[in-house]
Amino acid sequence: MNMLRFNGFKCLLVLSILCYLTHPVLSDCRDATFDVNFDYFPDKVYFDNDIGTSNSGFNVTYHNNYVILTNKYTSETYVLYCTATQPAVTAATNYIQVPVTNVVVSDRSFISFLEILGEEKTSLKYVDDKKTITSPCLQKYNYLSDNFNYANTSLVSSVDVIFTNKPSNTGGKYVTISYDEDTPALQKAEWIKYMSLFFNKTAIANEAFDKIRSNYFCHLDNLSKVPNETKKSIAWVSLESDKTFTIKSSSFYPNVTSDAAAFLLNPQITTDLSVDDLKQYISGAYIVIDMSDLVAQYSTLDAWKNLFGYNQTSDLPRFLKEKLLFRTHKLLNSNGNDDWSESSASRPDLILQDLIAIQYPSYQKDYVVNWFNKFAETGDEVVISADKCNDATFGLPKTDFGTCVPTKFFGDGRNNSGIQIMDVGRNEGNDKHNKDGDSINNDKKENKVKPGVIIAVSLVGSLLLLGLGALLLAVSRRKYRERFVKLRDEPVVQMDSVKEVKEVKV
Repeated sequence: MNMLRFNGFKCLLVLSILCYLTHPVLSDCRDATFDVNFDYFPDKVYFDNDIGTSNSGFNVTYHNNYVILTNKYTSETYVLYCTATQPAVTAATNYIQVPVTNVVVSDRSFISFLEILGEEKTSLKYVDDKKTITSPCLQKYNYLSDNFNYANTSLVSSVDVIFTNKPSNTGGKYVTISYDEDTPALQKAEWIKYMSLFFNKTAIANEAFDKIRSNYFCHLDNLSKVPNETKKSIAWVSLESDKTFTIKSSSFYPNVTSDAAAFLLNPQITTDLSVDDLKQYISGAYIVIDMSDLVAQYSTLDAWKNLFGYNQTSDLPRFLKEKLLFRTHKLLNSNGNDDWSESSASRPDLILQDLIAIQYPSYQKDYVVNWFNKFAETGDEVVISADKCNDATFGLPKTDFGTCVPTKFFGDGRNNSGIQIMDVGRNEGNDKHNKDGDSINNDKKENKVKPGVIIAVSLVGSLLLLGLGALLLAVSRRKYRERFVKLRDEPVVQMDSVKEVKEVKV
C-alpha cells in the first residue's frame, strides 16, 4: 500500500511539472493547440464612461481563443485568434492571427501609437513615405520600406496587417483606424486600445491611455475656475486648395479649445469663405492657429500675409501685432515635415498643455511647447534629427507620460483684448507641472524591466519549482526507507529479547 502511495505521488509530481512546462502561454500562442479551458486573452480592453471616452469607435467581444473586433464607423468586423487553428465564427470573413509581426501603415499618425506599444522596432515594416517621418529612432535606423504596392497581391499576402485610414473593399488584411477632425481629442487617443489587440498588448494600451487621460483631465480641472470674462478666443483657420478659406469647427476643435479654458471662434458660416469674409470673422480673435498645408514658398510670414490679405501693414489685427499667430510646425524633420501630423493623435494631453501654454505661459513656467510655433517670429522651429533617438527605449513600451499636480489656476485676469479687468490673485502650484515626460522635447528616462531580467526570473522560477519537486521526492523516499527498515528490523529485536528471558529462567 505504501509503495502504491509513493508511486502515485511521483506521478502527480511529474504531471504537475509537465503541465507547467507545456501549458499554452501568450508568447507562443500562435503555435498552440486550442485548449477550450484556457483564456488566450487574459488582459482585456476596458472602457470608461466619463465625458470624452464614452463613444468609442469600436466594440470588442471576447471568447477564450478569439476576439471579435468591430469598427462602428465602417462596420468592419475582424476575428483575431491566437492559436494554430483558425476558429469557425458564423458570418465572419476577416480572420487575423495575432500577435502580428509584419505591419504596414498608410497613415503616419499611426506610428506614434506603435511607438507607445513598443512595436515600432520589430513589427513596423512599411510606411507610406519614409521622408515624412519625424520619429528620431526611425530616422536613425532607417530600416523601413516605403511606397508599398497595394496592388501587388503577393506583397499584400506577405504581411500580417495593413493599418489604413480608409475602408478597403478587399477587406482581409486591411484594418481601418477611424479618426479625423470630427473625433474629439481623447477619443482619437483611445484607438491605441484597438491597435493593441493585434499585438496582444492591451494591458500596455490600457495603462498608457489611463495616464494620458488622467493628465488631460487634471489640466482641464486646474483651469476650470478661469472666469468666462477672461477666457480668450481662438480661431483655427485653413487655406484650401481652391483658394477659399475655412474656419475649423469640426468636433476636435471646439472640444480641445473649450478644455483649454478658451472660446472657439465659430461664426455661422465657416466654409468657402472669401479672404475678406475671413478677415472680418477673425479680426477679434486673441489667437489664430493656421492649419493650412502650405508649400515651402508660402511658409514665410510675408507670404502668409499676402495669401490671407494682410499685406498692408497699417491694417493688422491684434493677433498679428502681438505675435499670436501660430502654426503646428514647431517640430519638423530635416525635410520640413511636421511632427503634429505624426504624434498629436496619440497625445491629447500635450495638445491641451500646448494650448494652455500659448494663452497662459505662467501656468507651467518651464513647459516647452511641442507643436505650436509662433509663426510671427522666426527661429521658433526645432528640427528633429536621428541624433535625438533614445536607444534605451527604442522598441520598448513607453510608460513616461509626465505628471500633473492638481492646483488652482484662475488665468491672468485679462479679457480677450488683453486689458486687465480683474485681479485673480496668486495662482498656486505653477512650478509643479511639466514633470519629466510632459514634453516630447524632454529627454525621457524610462524605467524598464529589461527582457534579460524577465528571462532570468522565469528561469529561476522554473528551477525553484523543479527543486521543490526534487526535495519533496527525496523526503518521500527517505520516509519510505525509514519505514521499511523499521518493519524489517523490529522482529529480530523482539526474538533476541525472548531468548534472553528464557536463559535467565534456566
